[in-house]
Amino acid sequence: MLAAKKSEIDVADTIYSYLSRRFPAYAPFTADTLLLEGGVIDSLGFLELMIFLGEGFGIILDDEHFTPENLGTPADLIAFVLRERRR
Repeated sequence: MLAAKKSEIDVADTIYSYLSRRFPAYAPFTADTLLLEGGVIDSLGFLELMIFLGEGFGIILDDEHFTPENLGTPADLIAFVLRERRR
């Protein structure tokens, strides 16, 4: 159980670190920061985020993954990555 929790913490730290480096004007990010609706991420940023998630976590992304439920907030991103890594 501890390993699973550590993995969750690592995923969260990696995502928050990426967001803060890539979009410093909006840092610090909270779990409920609106990324898409809040204007933090534009179309180029969205593409870069998808590449980061795919390469950084070994997730194969399909069009069906690109939803506000998966990508709307940092908490959504973390939950998405954790779900996809379990597959």
